[in-house]
Amino acid sequence: MALAYFLVAPALPALPAGDTGIAVAGTVGLLMIAASTLALLPAHETLIGPLLIALGSGLLVGALDAAGAGAGANVAEALLAGSIGLLFARWLATPVIAVAVPLFVAAVDVWSVASGPSSQLLANGTDVVDPLSFDVPAWGGMDSAGHLGLSDALFASMFAAWAWRYGLRRTATVVGLTLGLVASLVMSLLVDRAIPALPLLAAGYLLPNLDRITALLDPAEA
Repeated sequence: MALAYFLVAPALPALPAGDTGIAVAGTVGLLMIAASTLALLPAHETLIGPLLIALGSGLLVGALDAAGAGAGANVAEALLAGSIGLLFARWLATPVIAVAVPLFVAAVDVWSVASGPSSQLLANGTDVVDPLSFDVPAWGGMDSAGHLGLSDALFASMFAAWAWRYGLRRTATVVGLTLGLVASLVMSLLVDRAIPALPLLAAGYLLPNLDRITALLDPAEA
């Protein structure tokens, strides 16, 4: 379904120009990316499956980007990010890391967008076929509704896998991560500047699970 959407989105009826059209097309596109990325969660305890998916989707991403597929490569990129996220979550499987990494990457992303490399990328624009980002298509053959970094999807997969592994609230975490992606788009439109997604993803992962994370880190509960 996600692949069909990304292929037909340019042919859909044009939305009103301005923020409304970007918000609608961007939200639908981000929901499709989130669904494609998190679809691999049932394999979070396995190794061979995510590894094979990472290898296969990596080859597809390279071929599709070389062919200039644009948004047509989004599903393959989501599977690549999702599988790598599962592998990292398995490799870094300790409770302290499961809490420290979201806080660390959120702080780094805020700095990067505010004054670091990402601010330069945003100022200069991103290539539609950039293999390190998703192209979120606009409707009606208009320009792209925006881009999402591949790393954002990777960390979303990693955070969700930790929620599964450590008995956190699964549904609330998935909803929180998805809302974090959409909120980054909506807030960017409201303030007319780029809002980093990783801090909102970290919030969507940590906030619904504060009590369980506290218990997880409590030596008395171990």
